[in-house]
Amino acid sequence: MLRAIIGLLGGLTALAPDRIVAAFERLAVDNPDEVEPRPGIAAALRAEGAAIVAISLIGGRAYAWTMYVTGAFGALLLAVPRAYREIAVRVLYDDPDAVAWSGGFDSVLRLVGALYLLVGIREFRRGRNTE
Repeated sequence: MLRAIIGLLGGLTALAPDRIVAAFERLAVDNPDEVEPRPGIAAALRAEGAAIVAISLIGGRAYAWTMYVTGAFGALLLAVPRAYREIAVRVLYDDPDAVAWSGGFDSVLRLVGALYLLVGIREFRRGRNTE
């Protein structure tokens, strides 16, 4: 069930990357009308979404390893959300200094990090139980 949900989210990302960016900005940025994402962000999101769909369909070790990486990334988000913001702003935006992050965004990042970590732990435990 979780794999299907992850695949569906990947499909939505692949089909509507501009809407994903707009939703992210509404949640994360106080001044979305004043900043411009880099030109290749939509294409990168589309590729990431397609990869997630493929990995979800394939399953097996590819899916398990992807969830392990997701869990590790979640641990970092949970522990140091400001480090994520510092990296993300430079990757996502042409003028990173112009981005004003929303006040409560670190809490959102920690929540997402906790969910990612739980997904990674779940997959790790499933893998250990099948050995």
